[in-house]
Amino acid sequence: MNEKLARAALYDLRSVIRQAALYPPGHPAVQETAALAALSANTVARANGGEAIVALANDSFYLDRDLLAHTSLEFHRLLRELQGRSVQSVTFLAPVSTGDIVDLASFVAGRGSDLPAEGTVRLNEAIISISDEETGGFQGLRKAYSRSLDVLRGIGAVSGSDQEFDLSGAAWAVEQLMEQAFAEPAAALLLSNLKSHDEYTFYHCVNVCILSLALARKAGMPQEQMSLLGIGALLHDIGKVTVSPGTLQHPGRLDHQQWAEIKSHPLEGAEAIMAAANSFQEVAAVVAFEHHARFDQSGYPKVAQRAGLHFFSRLVATVDTYDAITTRRSYRRAETPNRALRVLSKGSGSLYDPDFVKAFIELVGVYPAGSLLQRNDGSVVMVTQNIEGAEHPEVVLVRSTAGEVLPTPEPASLAGYSIVDQLSADTVGVDPSAMLEVAGFSEV
Repeated sequence: MNEKLARAALYDLRSVIRQAALYPPGHPAVQETAALAALSANTVARANGGEAIVALANDSFYLDRDLLAHTSLEFHRLLRELQGRSVQSVTFLAPVSTGDIVDLASFVAGRGSDLPAEGTVRLNEAIISISDEETGGFQGLRKAYSRSLDVLRGIGAVSGSDQEFDLSGAAWAVEQLMEQAFAEPAAALLLSNLKSHDEYTFYHCVNVCILSLALARKAGMPQEQMSLLGIGALLHDIGKVTVSPGTLQHPGRLDHQQWAEIKSHPLEGAEAIMAAANSFQEVAAVVAFEHHARFDQSGYPKVAQRAGLHFFSRLVATVDTYDAITTRRSYRRAETPNRALRVLSKGSGSLYDPDFVKAFIELVGVYPAGSLLQRNDGSVVMVTQNIEGAEHPEVVLVRSTAGEVLPTPEPASLAGYSIVDQLSADTVGVDPSAMLEVAGFSEV
């Protein structure tokens, strides 16, 4: 199985669907993206003997019967769009034609009818049934993550239309994340490296929730408080659904109007949550309102509280900064985890609560899960987990001394080596969260 080839095909297909939702089939934007999608679909088909079956089962993508675990989460919105059109499988037959890709994209975008029966792209010709044994070792954790994305999309859609939403979905999602993340803590920390440029805000919110719950557990927070904290963490950025995409993705310096729009999102989110919250859930609105206010109250919006910020807000602000710094945006590159920790350390006591900064660094270690470390022999290893009291974190080899990225990571160690650099995922050419199923640390 080659998940990278399948990922490339789904990435290009998603691009065509976006264009097909905006323009007619003959438009150059549709035709150009469809030509690229046909090439990538053809590549994955030829790699599988001329026919590639991308099946949908158990809320996941499969290439034939091989689970595409990471791809299913990364392309979760596409999966839901296909499911919404009752697609259970897509078969690509080499050579895949551009016209058939256009037909598929138009159908999924709701602008076209069903596909020709004898084309090079066919729907629902290979329905598969997957047993529990075939779903992968972290099915529960992946499912909790994906359902949290569903909840956020639903709340985002309602918030964007000025309607009230129900917090019960967010509360349920947090309970599921708590249960799964606490059962597989190391895997959850690695999964929190999952990023999406397509839906940055929603993936960022789930990651912040996972990391906030882990930090709260380390701090000894009672379960009932963690549930409320989790709702605030999951919804802390929900006000961004009211910010225009052009402002959120602006590649340069924001002008005065754009910056004012960005600064409005804490209040917008807090007001939406307050309208939906029960009396005991109102602290979630406080988190949304205060998460950019800063420990010394030098941020935004200005908080008129002599007692300072709520401790939920101070915890979430710490984690929020870490995940934001380690995520690539349209206006800047992603920084390494170690760099993000240095930013937190520098702002400890002024921008960030020093107790939570200290506890967070203790939680994730000097080299957090997902860190890519170059050893003195030129090879690159990825940290899978930090074990308290251990001299070195557990690692797997992801790039050889010859500079070749391994198709499957191999067991490795830092003992006897020195670390000469920490590299970004883009530089190495791997995705840390994609290693969850194959990193070889199922016994956590």
